[in-house]
Amino acid sequence: MQVAIVSLSSCLGCQMVFLSLGDFFYRFIGENRIVYAPFFVDGRDFPEVELALVEGTVRNSGHFLKAREVREKAGRVVALGTCACFGGVQGLADGFSEETLIRRRFGETDMENAPRGIRRLLPLDSYIKVDAFLPGCPPDSDLLKGFLEMVLAGEVPERPGSTVCSQCRVTSPELPQPGPRRVTAEPPRPGACLLESGYLCMGPLTRDGCGARCPSAMGVPCHGCRGPSDAAMTPAVDILGETVRRLSRATGRRESEVAAAVTDPAHSCYLFCMAEPSLRRRRPGGTAPFIHRLESR
Repeated sequence: MQVAIVSLSSCLGCQMVFLSLGDFFYRFIGENRIVYAPFFVDGRDFPEVELALVEGTVRNSGHFLKAREVREKAGRVVALGTCACFGGVQGLADGFSEETLIRRRFGETDMENAPRGIRRLLPLDSYIKVDAFLPGCPPDSDLLKGFLEMVLAGEVPERPGSTVCSQCRVTSPELPQPGPRRVTAEPPRPGACLLESGYLCMGPLTRDGCGARCPSAMGVPCHGCRGPSDAAMTPAVDILGETVRRLSRATGRRESEVAAAVTDPAHSCYLFCMAEPSLRRRRPGGTAPFIHRLESR
């Protein structure tokens, strides 16, 4: 099978996972012809391929043209990683002007010949048809391996739709806990549900597939790196409102008090999905109210 691995605007973290696949990676590149993968092999021209794995987001006109070329020449397109699936952390950039972003990244360098930027960041499937999705920041190596095995066998894997909580092994405390609390200020009790203990944990609204590694194995709250679950993307659910209600029940505090304590909803609740169109349309006033504090930093 002819395979292409494409990066748009990204940190390349999703491609780094390939290097952690061990012997499977060598079988993958030995049994398939990697005809385009600038991170691994030389070559600029994008040929016709049977499978294209695309990571990152469309941030400028060059990325848009590349994404369209990939769709035209690839039999199947996979959105690899949370940035491609939901916009990822790059969605926070919508709170800044293009001029501000360029100045902060490149200083006063002459950018006259730079590709024209795209004002609003959107997931990959807002620009081209995507056949399969593998979220994660980055995807777990075992998950990527299983996903590739299915794709190479001609199957189209379904995107996991349940929640991180469905895979979590912690238990709920018996009594209401004080909160909201911060892990850095007050370490949680081992084995206790972080949300029910008063910590802001996005597990109930985040897509499963990671094995709930952060809350179960490391004792830190879920930050939502796998993107919103299917339930969180339904019109009836507001991520911030639902998180506040759950924390209110866990701590015994009024919802208004909990909401006031969540001082940075963009980073707390929408860190990896600010660009997701179905969620953006539900936020009163759009994105700006959640990230206006960033402009002063």
